[in-house]
Order: sequence, then C-alpha cells, then structure tokens
Amino acid sequence: MKEINQASHDRVFKGVLTLLISVLLISCASIPELQVLYQLPPLSTQLEGRSVTLVIDDARASKTILGKGAEEEFKGFSGSISLSVADANKKGYRVGIFRVPQLMREAFARKLETSGVKVLSEKTVGVPLLVIVLKEFSLDLVGREWLAKMSYEARLKGEKGAVANQIINGKAERYKLIGRDSADTLMGEIFSDMVNALDLSRLFKQAGL
Repeated sequence: MKEINQASHDRVFKGVLTLLISVLLISCASIPELQVLYQLPPLSTQLEGRSVTLVIDDARASKTILGKGAEEEFKGFSGSISLSVADANKKGYRVGIFRVPQLMREAFARKLETSGVKVLSEKTVGVPLLVIVLKEFSLDLVGREWLAKMSYEARLKGEKGAVANQIINGKAERYKLIGRDSADTLMGEIFSDMVNALDLSRLFKQAGL
C-alpha cells in the first residue's frame, strides 16, 4: 500500500510542477515587446578617417514611450525595446534589448560607422563631440491608426567651441491590422528614417572641422 501511495504522490507532484512551469511560460510569453528593425544606410567612405565622441542626451519631457491607446495593446510593456539591424538589402539580425537612450546610441554608432567614422564613448583631446539630444520618442494608437513620433537635435562641438546643429522631426502613421506587427513595422520605419537623416558631413562643414 505504501508503494501505491508514494507513486500517487509522485504523480501529483509532477502534475503540479508541470502546471506551474506551464503557467510561468505562458506569463512570460504574454509580456509584450516593442520590436524595432533599424535599416542601415549603404556603406560609404565619405567620412573615412574621422572620429567623434558620441553622447546621447535624453531630454524627453516624458520618458513614457506608449500613449494611452498603445498601452491597451501593450499591457505589461517593460519599457525596453528589442533592436534588430539590417544591412542594405539584407535580412535583419537581432542585436539586443535596450532602454531608449542605449537604443539610440547603438543605432547612431552603427550609422556613423557605415560612413567610416570611428565612434568613441569618452571625450578625447582633438576629437569632436557629437551630442544627440532626444526630444521625443513615442507610439500611440488613435482609433485604428498607429501614430509614431520621433525628434532630436544633433550638435557637433569642436575643441574651440565651434558648434553646428541639425534638428530632425518626424511622425508617421500606419493602419492597425490584427496584432501588433504593424506597430513594430511603423516604429522600424520611422526610426530608420530619422537616424539616417543625420548629415554628419554637413555638420563638420558648418563647424569648420
């Protein structure tokens, strides 16, 4: 009789353990994730030999990414974003999960490197400082339309105080289909367009560097 009871207890334990694992997996899978695909510009040697120290200044009035409409579709959103990168005419590959400032740094560094620019993380004598001042980065759902907005100011500073700046503003809309795929597509499109709009060559000329 003891052996029968023990076997019964083992089956109950295994059943409860399986249930707990299933619940945990389901809860993890249900956490929504905003996915951004950054499309790199074509490789260029236009700025070969140049170097900049890249700094991201998160100056957003609100650090919240999602508007009230989008929050309903992304319940439980952590605030982190999954970034994938695609070379020109190639399929994207996942880079990692980032908060917005780190997301911006990762993308801008890769964009600059495609132009031949060496990107530094610390101030270095003789190397210009490129500051990306992020003003807005948001996603909302208004009716059946996803609405994305992004804006920033790029400031290039030389050792003698020379400053050149470029202000980039943009917004885009996409009709909501089933699920959140269209939101991810929209964010990838506006993010790629906005990051690639940075004209560092013009900033160097304006600053006389």
